[in-house]
Amino acid sequence: MPALKNFAFTIDPSLAAGRWSDRLSRLADRSAWQEMWDSALAEARDLVRPGIAYAVHPVTGSDGERLIIADGRALESAVLAQLFGGAPEVVLAIFTAGPLLERRVAELEAAGDYPAAFVLDIAGSLAVNQVGQVAEGVIQELAASKGVKASIPLNPGTTHWPLSANHVLVELTPAAEIGVQALESGLLRPFKSISYAVALGKDVLTPDQGSSCDYCETRDLCLL
Repeated sequence: MPALKNFAFTIDPSLAAGRWSDRLSRLADRSAWQEMWDSALAEARDLVRPGIAYAVHPVTGSDGERLIIADGRALESAVLAQLFGGAPEVVLAIFTAGPLLERRVAELEAAGDYPAAFVLDIAGSLAVNQVGQVAEGVIQELAASKGVKASIPLNPGTTHWPLSANHVLVELTPAAEIGVQALESGLLRPFKSISYAVALGKDVLTPDQGSSCDYCETRDLCLL
């Protein structure tokens, strides 16, 4: 089960896509925020400690409501069962920006500097989003090496897959090696961490054919 840590990557607003691109452009258009935003980006580049943990598990079955993998372990989502049930393998992955940036945000909030905390938090969210792009590339290369395709990612915490699934993903990946744990609530710690599952196979729904947002009932409320 591979774990990648402290690899080189770029925190670059110009690489943001979709809703992220629109959100950042609105921030940059406000000249009063520009100096603070530039400072937050510079600080984020020093504070982020990127990590990716993933593992490949066989898909052994589906009962329509759950995807069965890894010696009978279940991923409790009817959407996963529907989309991934015919694939031979699934990749479980977790990626993180590490703990330092969110600690700095907490320090700024404790000092009452809420604007700086707000902007640095946005920079951290951008950072973890771009760590995720690195993770996507790793999984795409893995799929290509196997002669198959990688599906769209599906995340715990959406309307079809409860956040409690993070306990399974933490257990079945080397999450501890990149410093990520699941709290009792199912939230990941550090909080700038994201988990997901991707199916590997010849006939899977790929990102050019669809999106995980298509299967989430609250997609219109998501800022990311």
